[in-house]
Amino acid sequence: MRFTTEVDDIVTERTESGHRVKGVVLKNGETLTAEKVVIAPGRDGSVWLSKILRKRRLRMINNQVNIGVRVETSNIVMQEINEHLYEGKFIFNTSVGTQVRTFCSNPSGHVVVENHSGIMLANGHAYKDPKLGSNNTNFALLVSHKFSDPFDKPNEYAHEISRLANALSNGGIIVQKYGDILKGRRSTEKRIKEGFIEPTLKEAVPGDLGLVLPYNTMKSLIEMTEALNHVTPGLASEHTLFYGVEAKFYSARPKLNDRFETEIAGLYVGGDGAGITRGLAQASACGVWIARDIVEKLTH
Repeated sequence: MRFTTEVDDIVTERTESGHRVKGVVLKNGETLTAEKVVIAPGRDGSVWLSKILRKRRLRMINNQVNIGVRVETSNIVMQEINEHLYEGKFIFNTSVGTQVRTFCSNPSGHVVVENHSGIMLANGHAYKDPKLGSNNTNFALLVSHKFSDPFDKPNEYAHEISRLANALSNGGIIVQKYGDILKGRRSTEKRIKEGFIEPTLKEAVPGDLGLVLPYNTMKSLIEMTEALNHVTPGLASEHTLFYGVEAKFYSARPKLNDRFETEIAGLYVGGDGAGITRGLAQASACGVWIARDIVEKLTH
């Protein structure tokens, strides 16, 4: 067994019917042979996966990228949702043709910083011990962006937006009151302190997300917030906080069969980074499906 060992590439051989996987090459140059290889790199490894598959001229389907914010409001506003749903999932189709979804809700949680290969993104978590929690609930609002020809670099697009947010916040995360967004002005430290919601991410820098997020993205977020206000009255309050940027990166998805096997025989890909799933439960089910296929083929 090898752990915390970086893989650099895969090994393949040409056969009469195409290509077959033979193993992997480690970062130190060592080669490990295998009849079956499963690649599940997570979102952070999506660019690496696309690179090694494109090098072998595998057909790739360009996937969307999700860009948005981490919303923070009071537990009182989210009380009904928090009590009756394990995690409320809401989807909204906007007037500009985008789709917005809620993701990763954290009752009594904290907004945190996620280091994505040197890019600082907003994220959130909640503690199992309620004594460590806060009086706030946070969740992501993510806008799905799909691109048409000739542009085929959605991950790079989201990276550039995220880098801009980092630059405007001195390398960190921007926080802005929803009321200031509607008024078209930046939030200041004074305006944040005057609000009813105390930020759980203390190092977030008050600023203007309007200088970062594209028009369609910001309009989509506002429309979704106003729609959610009918489900959770008070969410569209001027005191609600938006942290940015939050983004979810996915690989361009390779052509697969119904068992998640690629055009290279014996090579399977799965999870979020492969552009297959959009969450933990789906990624886990994907792994089980792959494992069953491998066991079935090796025992027959």
